[in-house]
Amino acid sequence: MQKLAFTIFFAICLTTAAAAAEINETIGEITAVTDTHIHITGDPLTPTASHDITVAIGDALIYDLRTGFPVCVLFMAEGMSARVAYDKAKNAVAIWLNCDYEDSAVFTVAVSGNIRYEYGYCTFLSADGKYRVTLSPETVIIDPYYGELSPADVVPGLELFVWVDMITASHPSLVYPDKVVIVRDL
Repeated sequence: MQKLAFTIFFAICLTTAAAAAEINETIGEITAVTDTHIHITGDPLTPTASHDITVAIGDALIYDLRTGFPVCVLFMAEGMSARVAYDKAKNAVAIWLNCDYEDSAVFTVAVSGNIRYEYGYCTFLSADGKYRVTLSPETVIIDPYYGELSPADVVPGLELFVWVDMITASHPSLVYPDKVVIVRDL
């Protein structure tokens, strides 16, 4: 389930331009980190990826999978588990920290205009049409800038990290998240 969650998470997180380029992925442990580069030793997740890779951080998005919050390079440390997606020139596209977090599936969805609010609930179809997400009054919804929100605060165009214990095999898949964090850049 962890590999599936990361695959879904990775596929939705990348920008269209980055997705068009050949992207490699390596998951493992950070063995060195500077202000400009990260070195990871671990397992390649794509056919042309490396076991041992140093990539330029540049403007890559960096997220902590335990919280869903974006973090800066200063948050990274040797020995931390990480997954990095990078292009042919060894420039990082995205970096996910604390990849050993296995409480539930973690992935992102973009909120479409197909949204309904009733009785304190918010139900929407993801922008890609793969998920029907229902947020209840019990769902923890966090905005890194504004704190805790209610389902009524979720509007079309937002991108959300979603934590779920189960996803149905229907089309679209029905998702009832335990926790949601609005994706924000630092």
